[in-house]
Amino acid sequence: MKVLEIAPPWVATDLLNSKDDPRAMPLPEFIAETIKVLGTDEQEVLVERAKPLRNNVGPNEGAFVTQFNEMLSKPA
Repeated sequence: MKVLEIAPPWVATDLLNSKDDPRAMPLPEFIAETIKVLGTDEQEVLVERAKPLRNNVGPNEGAFVTQFNEMLSKPA
């Protein structure tokens, strides 16, 4: 059995009223990139916009997450 992880970034959907927020990744773009990666042997399905979040582990992770959350709480 093979288990895949799909790690989305902030995607423009009806969730959290982000559908019209320009900072969120457009849903069609997310779907297209996800389908492309699903056609490979990758074990983690990660679109380009999610890579900075995924790759920022370590001592600065907390500050990065705090900055990201503050950005989300401000109006577009």
